[in-house]
Amino acid sequence: MFNTSRLPKYFQVAAQLRHKISIGEFRQDDQLPTEERLMQTFGVSRGTVRKALGVLLDEGLVESRQGLGTFVKTAVHTTNHFSLISFNDEMRRQGRVPTTQLLQNERLLADTNLADRLQIQIGDPVRHIERLRLADGEPVAHEHRYFAEALCPDLAAADLENQSIHWLLTHQFQIPLVKVVHVVERLPLSAEQARLLETAVNSIAFQVDRLSYTSQNEQTIPAVLFQAAYRADNFYLHAKI
Repeated sequence: MFNTSRLPKYFQVAAQLRHKISIGEFRQDDQLPTEERLMQTFGVSRGTVRKALGVLLDEGLVESRQGLGTFVKTAVHTTNHFSLISFNDEMRRQGRVPTTQLLQNERLLADTNLADRLQIQIGDPVRHIERLRLADGEPVAHEHRYFAEALCPDLAAADLENQSIHWLLTHQFQIPLVKVVHVVERLPLSAEQARLLETAVNSIAFQVDRLSYTSQNEQTIPAVLFQAAYRADNFYLHAKI
């Protein structure tokens, strides 16, 4: 079950320091503020600061130099722990104009399959988001996302046609995503997928099943189930984990 209480303080501190590194406020080889200064800045204990720095050390963003302090190791741009190539960014990189159509944003009750995948109870509220992704006005991807509504109740009211859901979760709502299990297969489209993607039934597509995990109370638990079909004849699938 998801706990709606606030995320651990050390995750919040780590996320804010990570953001400062990603935007260049702290650059490579810069020394981070002392533990005392970080305690004052964030209003947290020394133990919380040390746990936050430990997260950044594990990610390879910073390094500890004995007797000197903590320094930025690399200014890699990141979104809480792992990053996914944005559909919009990838389309723009290819010189194409991306758009998104929101098909469904609904509240469901978890059936046996969703309860098993998300490790929640049968009948628990689940948010289902269905979107169609287009490039130069042509549909190239059909997506479904499922997550326990308690994970992020406010996401339902966000602008889901013009913003990345992954970015919203990890940045705006500060949900730490710490692990992903990502499976891609070349499989034929269903009749419904083919209709939405405006191509022939049984055309081969990249079928993606991705389960992202978050961390709560020092436990790693499922967060978001993502399932999508990408037209293999009109889309180059690129993910950086």
